[in-house]
Amino acid sequence: MILVTGATGAVGGEVVDRLLERGEKVRVLTRNPEGARRWAEAVDVVTGDLADPGSLGAALDGVDRAFLLLVLPGIPQAGPIVAAVRDAGVRHVALLSSIRAGSARDSAIKQVNLAAEAVVQGSGLDWTVLRGGTFMSNTLPWAPSVRAERVVRAFGGDFRSSAVDPRDVGEVAARVLADPAPHRSRVHTLTGGEVITVAEQVAVLAELLGEPVVFEELPEAVARAAMVDRLRYPPAVADAMLTMLRNTDESLVRVDGAVAEVLGRPPRSYREWAADHIEAFR
Repeated sequence: MILVTGATGAVGGEVVDRLLERGEKVRVLTRNPEGARRWAEAVDVVTGDLADPGSLGAALDGVDRAFLLLVLPGIPQAGPIVAAVRDAGVRHVALLSSIRAGSARDSAIKQVNLAAEAVVQGSGLDWTVLRGGTFMSNTLPWAPSVRAERVVRAFGGDFRSSAVDPRDVGEVAARVLADPAPHRSRVHTLTGGEVITVAEQVAVLAELLGEPVVFEELPEAVARAAMVDRLRYPPAVADAMLTMLRNTDESLVRVDGAVAEVLGRPPRSYREWAADHIEAFR
């Protein structure tokens, strides 16, 4: 049995889908069981909260592998969670971390992900770390303004990244969890196959829609307020993200070969991701 945390999010949902395609038995831990209804009877859904490690007993019963997403608001520290996972008899953990953990530049995002990695790596469990790049799905919040006005308002139009499709991250995680041995004690950095700017992503959407889409640069203060007030980012995380957008971190424009190595095919492009989701923007 494989436990998936964060299953109602962009990456966790892909992990569940790809594991089910492989015929694996999957259990989902969620605070919101309604969000897992799309899998109907295909998965075992357990209501629980990583912020309360003492409540995880039912979720971990009979589990031998786990996909862990530990860097979330409301989860103060990874240690008690990983201890509960280890004590329940789980053998292998795939930890979703961030590409920023490997950056030469210090930031709050780097430190919190490195801390989670260190806890897992020092736990005595078999482990694989998946350092995800900037997710292509981060552009989905543009959809309402694109639909209504054909406008994208954001800070950092010239921000560059080797953005990765969450589907690729989910498929890599599923491969790791289905056959952990080749990936034991490895850190996979998961990126797309191209470096793309925010403005170029907007241009791709415009081409697929067949209509102009205007990019409007937001003042930094307005962007920060939106992150904190609307997206509920902790202020320190919002500040770290704005710093990243203001000063390109070379770790974010690194194109890594791990996706192709694990999956035996090139990473999906932003154009492919956008084509799959274009109705959200139409």
